[in-house]
Amino acid sequence: MGFEIGHKKFGGRKAGEPNKSTKEIKGLLKAFIEKEMETLPQTFDEIRSPEKRLELLIKILPFVVPRAQEISLEMLSDYKLDLVVETLKNEKEREN
Repeated sequence: MGFEIGHKKFGGRKAGEPNKSTKEIKGLLKAFIEKEMETLPQTFDEIRSPEKRLELLIKILPFVVPRAQEISLEMLSDYKLDLVVETLKNEKEREN
């Protein structure tokens, strides 16, 4: 007997609820990362190679500083574009 449209779901987990193993693994990973974060300054100080230190900084930087995004005028709505133009006009008037 296959799935029938309108058939009620019986048992199992609710939609959006992670399974038990996923929840346990995430908890273990979180505990591990929190422990490692405490030792990160000491670990960083122990790295003698400037190249390796820079490599580590480059790898962890995206987790600390958000990546800059390119913005173009075409991305702005007419309303937001009008606000930009008005702001620039006001700044120019203040300079004069």
